[in-house]
Amino acid sequence: MTTYPKMRLADVRACAVTYTFRVENDFGWATCTVNDTTGELLITSDWGNWSHQWNPHHLGRPSLTHFIGDWSDYDYLANKLLGRADAYVLDADATIAKWRKHLAERRLEAGRRYARVPASLRDNAYLAPLYDHRPLTAEHARYIWDRLGSLVDDEQNESIFIEHAYQIEDFGYWICERPWEETEHRLSHQYEILVKTILPALAEACALEAATRPEAAVAKAS
Repeated sequence: MTTYPKMRLADVRACAVTYTFRVENDFGWATCTVNDTTGELLITSDWGNWSHQWNPHHLGRPSLTHFIGDWSDYDYLANKLLGRADAYVLDADATIAKWRKHLAERRLEAGRRYARVPASLRDNAYLAPLYDHRPLTAEHARYIWDRLGSLVDDEQNESIFIEHAYQIEDFGYWICERPWEETEHRLSHQYEILVKTILPALAEACALEAATRPEAAVAKAS
């Protein structure tokens, strides 16, 4: 029987500020809670929920509020909130285009090799250096080309995308043996929303909040 640890209440602190934002003249909202004591940033929104915790003593600023308010390049914050796995997603169109380029190059190579062979000696073996693979004839190349196009339907799941690629006959021989190393990626919609919509609004609000605090007045006087 699995034993789970029991937790006890260790502390209660009211030390967070929550900023609420709404999209002007349209639907869309976000609430961002900044906790200067614990270094936590929590965002809930129409587009997703994210959080990250920094060590308050390692920020190089008086507080997390100051830290966020000083940013104008939001890539760092977005990557902390999302992690690389969610910041970038599979770009199926770019990946398929890359793989089709590999196929076209192999087909051109096979065709040139075939053309150098005297007509009396030609057979399909010259279109496939290894005899245990189907020759890369024009018909077979077209088959692979068309099957690659069908992979776009699996864009939302990279694992399934790669699995279905492997199911294409001779994919590993004519395209690539390690497709997970040959995929293309793009910035995710969540990343774009954070960088272009939520984080700029939060940074502006935090900068205004930081400017009203006593330490800001001391810094200005000095």
